[in-house]
Amino acid sequence: MILRQWRKGWLSAISIILVLGVMAGCSGNAGQESASQTTQPAGNSSGTKQTEVQDQQPKQGGTIKVAVDADPPTLDWMSSPASATTVIAYHMFEQLFSLDKNLSVKPMLAKDYKVSSDQKTYEIELREGVKFHDGSTMNAEDVVASLKRWGALSGLGRHLFKKVEDVKATGEYKVQIVLKEAYSPVINNLADPSQAMAVIPAEIAKAADKLPLENEQLIGTGPLKFDSWKRGQQITLKRFDDYTPREEDWGGLAGKKVAYADMVQFDIVKDAQVRLDGMRTGQYDYAVRIPKDFYDQLKDSTEMKPVVTKPDSWITVVPDKSEPPFNDVRLRQAINYAIDRETIGLATYGSPEFFERDGSIFFPDQKDLYSKEGTQPYEVFDPEKAKALMKEAGYKGETIRLVATNSFDDHHNSAQVLMQELKDVGFNVDLQLYEWATFLNTVNTPGNFDLFVTGFPPVFDVTGLLWIDPSFPGWYDSPKMVALVDQWSKTTDAAEQKRLLGDLNKTFYDEFPVVKFINEIGLEAAGNKLQGFQSWLQPRFWNVGVSASSY
Repeated sequence: MILRQWRKGWLSAISIILVLGVMAGCSGNAGQESASQTTQPAGNSSGTKQTEVQDQQPKQGGTIKVAVDADPPTLDWMSSPASATTVIAYHMFEQLFSLDKNLSVKPMLAKDYKVSSDQKTYEIELREGVKFHDGSTMNAEDVVASLKRWGALSGLGRHLFKKVEDVKATGEYKVQIVLKEAYSPVINNLADPSQAMAVIPAEIAKAADKLPLENEQLIGTGPLKFDSWKRGQQITLKRFDDYTPREEDWGGLAGKKVAYADMVQFDIVKDAQVRLDGMRTGQYDYAVRIPKDFYDQLKDSTEMKPVVTKPDSWITVVPDKSEPPFNDVRLRQAINYAIDRETIGLATYGSPEFFERDGSIFFPDQKDLYSKEGTQPYEVFDPEKAKALMKEAGYKGETIRLVATNSFDDHHNSAQVLMQELKDVGFNVDLQLYEWATFLNTVNTPGNFDLFVTGFPPVFDVTGLLWIDPSFPGWYDSPKMVALVDQWSKTTDAAEQKRLLGDLNKTFYDEFPVVKFINEIGLEAAGNKLQGFQSWLQPRFWNVGVSASSY
């Protein structure tokens, strides 16, 4: 599970994605799609790894049953980018712009947009006739209210809205965003799936304000609508018969969406073995976050297929930089040199097949954002250097509270190895393991921890990096990093962006806001009764059917 921020206690995404589960990737052939005015690269020009489970035409009817690993804190996509939230929420809600299967930005609820010559005014034309789940029709007032709520709730939205002079409706289906200064990532920010600018009715946006949406407020424009939620057990969505689809075959979160299934049922099954057993017996059609040591069983199974997700997340340890001892950068540097990343990867994932050592802030698949420049300290395992830095910083054996969750094996396992490696160089480590909800409450308050283990999913623009936000747990406040992000946001020159990516990496390894371990490659399972399923950053169950034998 990946940690992601929200306003009052940020949450995991990863898997976030899969998230992302951590977010699962899918490859597409970019060459098969023509570019339009509204197509922008979002950090990946090559597409992502894709698993296709069934290519037969999906049949209408039945219930798709999905085993997820955590009960979401909310189903409000705008309030929480936790993977437990997003994997359900994006079936109900949609954005103005969305990522396609190749991680390029496409219009979704927007029809088109144009930008003024000074790059400060964005005119967004909306699709007409789009229905909300309550039967009302989406218009510009709904979009303006949603934008303003997103600008107050989301870390990415708050960052963008610092640049915004005004947001207003200029017609029934036209919205204008006026900036104080040129800011190039506007459209990419609006398309970010992890801090999503989901469009909801204006009256709901205003009533909810900064609070997460209540069940009766879960009104979106997506192909599935909210049906029921038994906390800790099950969430069900049902087909929205008046859904207003696009026609383009773009994949990802964009383009044509058809809800073939009558219902999609998400069962909260925290035990991975129980998820896998349910897949074997046909109780579930899809299961998230399968332990990597089950990969061979999945490959050989006649009931299901493995879904390998890449890019997935990178796992890391986050120091509390707001107070001693880790407000001293030398001790954060000491952690970097104390850890053997290969050992952490093998202990956490079992096989080199499911992790990669890579020091970049972004993933290798993200061709437009990936750079190895400035990452040299990542490659160095030097316990003696760690000890020297500890001595120089005046560390005298104070207890280091290392916090992790025992709800997810990768967090738990990597924390165990980290604890031992830190002890080996002389840190006095107290490992504290909590179930997920308690873990979130713990790390959201300064003074409750010194280090915590989490993961970060792919983000699609420099401005989306969660750990840069000073309100993100760990409380990183770096004028130098902020200045680099600001420079990035003002340029569209590719060579200048490439140079800035190297500078971002270098600053990351000078200041160590977090200490990166490895990139994770995820594993999930899809049953053979699914029709038309294709993996992406997370599983999606539109354009997917289920065979009649599983009804």
